[in-house]
Amino acid sequence: MICRDLYDPRPRAHGALYVGGVGVSWLRDFQPEKPCLAVVLSLLGLLLLVPGCATRSSREVTFPPPPAAPERTEPAIPSARSVEEALFSARARQAAGERAVAEGDAATAKREFEAALDVLAAAGDDPRVTEVASDVVEELKALDGAGGAEQGEADEIEPSPLDELATPPPELSPGQIEQERSLIDYAGLKFDIPFVVNDRVIGWVDFFTNRNREKFVPGLIRSGRYLPMIQRIFEEEGLPKDLGYMAHVESAYKVNAYSRAKAKGIFQFIAATGRRYGLRIDSWVDERSDPEKATRAATAYLKDLYGMFGDWYLAMAAYNAGEGKIQRAIDRTGKRDFWALASTRLLRNETVNYVPAILAATLISKDPKRFGFEFEPDPPVEYETIRVDGSVHLKVLARCAGTDLETMQKLNPALRRRQTPPGATEVRVPPGTGSATLAALADVPAADRAIVARHVVEKGDTLGKLAKQYGVRSSEIQKANRMGKRTSLRPGESLIVPGGTADVADATLERRSSRSAGATIYRVHKGDSLSSVARRYGVTPAAIATASGIPVNGVLGVGQRLTIPGTGESAARTRSSKPGKAVPEDSRVVHTVRRGETLLRIAERYQVTVDRICALNDLRPDQTIYPGLRLTIQ
Repeated sequence: MICRDLYDPRPRAHGALYVGGVGVSWLRDFQPEKPCLAVVLSLLGLLLLVPGCATRSSREVTFPPPPAAPERTEPAIPSARSVEEALFSARARQAAGERAVAEGDAATAKREFEAALDVLAAAGDDPRVTEVASDVVEELKALDGAGGAEQGEADEIEPSPLDELATPPPELSPGQIEQERSLIDYAGLKFDIPFVVNDRVIGWVDFFTNRNREKFVPGLIRSGRYLPMIQRIFEEEGLPKDLGYMAHVESAYKVNAYSRAKAKGIFQFIAATGRRYGLRIDSWVDERSDPEKATRAATAYLKDLYGMFGDWYLAMAAYNAGEGKIQRAIDRTGKRDFWALASTRLLRNETVNYVPAILAATLISKDPKRFGFEFEPDPPVEYETIRVDGSVHLKVLARCAGTDLETMQKLNPALRRRQTPPGATEVRVPPGTGSATLAALADVPAADRAIVARHVVEKGDTLGKLAKQYGVRSSEIQKANRMGKRTSLRPGESLIVPGGTADVADATLERRSSRSAGATIYRVHKGDSLSSVARRYGVTPAAIATASGIPVNGVLGVGQRLTIPGTGESAARTRSSKPGKAVPEDSRVVHTVRRGETLLRIAERYQVTVDRICALNDLRPDQTIYPGLRLTIQ
């Protein structure tokens, strides 16, 4: 509503602000109609004819002369004081809305933002009013899109430190400033960008080292993973390496940092800008979370901004606020200095704070011990890249590479479904494992490479709910199940969910097995046949084939799941009679390996033998197990 009118392209009358139609009604209210004017003039003539009244009336009643031309009538321009009061009230409402956003109260936030716009709508055509209204509109847009990332996203997200910059700049007393200034002896440090240490920068140094110390330290630790790569790429692209410290303020080096403005990744791209600079963003892949590719995109964007403004501080400010907003501020003031623009109130708090915060983070990061930070940085992330054709789950690639799912996720954070998309994809694997991974993957049947979940529809399930649950799109579920345009679901209906996240898929299968009276889900291992599995559970091959929906003479694939009917009692008899962990008789037991666990420790926990676990999972007793590996215990 207000967003549309705020940028009305129609020519504006002097003093008119087109917000919610205010400009139109404003002009109409201040244009007297001709009949009314005639009546007023007639009455004035009659009063002048009354004896003894003319003098008194002329003293006490003064009528302004009518306008020469009605179309030139101008509305009263609000006073400077009334504009200041409106801005103060609107900013208070805006701050209240931002606090509500931080507390997760979207309804209150929306009311406060809309109240701020109502105040600004009556404040006139002051440039500051338009800028604040624009900021509030953007926050309303972000709020309308809150509640998660873009549709279909299944990856985890973390808060962005950018959201902390929306507060007023930190202020220090003169004594505190002098104390901090004495600590900041940067004569021995070298910088490849012009470097200023003023009161704003000192305020942010104090904020990071004192009030926000606990949040700043994790970013310093994570910087060890990515900062060497970031600075190498900045140098390769001909940019100052010190610009790489922007990542600390943008994301604290978190690959899945996500701001309320819907910016994501180490360098906080919104989707439109990310795509403009070559990043792939869809339901399968979000390269804003790829540290290397996002860094390449950031260097390209910064090059363009520096070419536009010719100043690194203005380029950084434009990276945060957008080049249009910085250019408008320059056009209105004639000033091309960031510090001068930061003092005009034409820039929002986040941008005013952004540049000095980066300079403060750069100072601290170059010499953290001087500021009292003692920490051990994470080692740099190292990997090699292989080319994978077709859709392959990271679980499968982890087994082929001899590592665990957690490691593969950390190396490939851009894969939103933990699975490569159809077509050719570059995948990162631990150093030295590329050839072995490809060789092992060649032996994995195509049907066993991707994780395809099956979901049994329950009462209350909808396509939208399932799409959000599994991290896919509704249209993909419809296509996989040949539903056409049908959107309704029937309880008990079994649906294929292509590319659904593995954990949810496993949980769904376990729920299905628990609903099947006395049934067990068995994962096929190397060397298994339908007859050998049937002998193990004391049932016939035909019974397993019928329950699993497969032909009795079909070939089994490693990892394939079989439904073993009526095995609840027999499964219970195979477990040790020693007291141990109570497990429902009608479900299998699956254990996810945690860091530090061994086969012996897991066997003792479940009161079984190591040989039993090895037999069920095709393992050797001396084989190393990794965190995230799922072991069938029974």
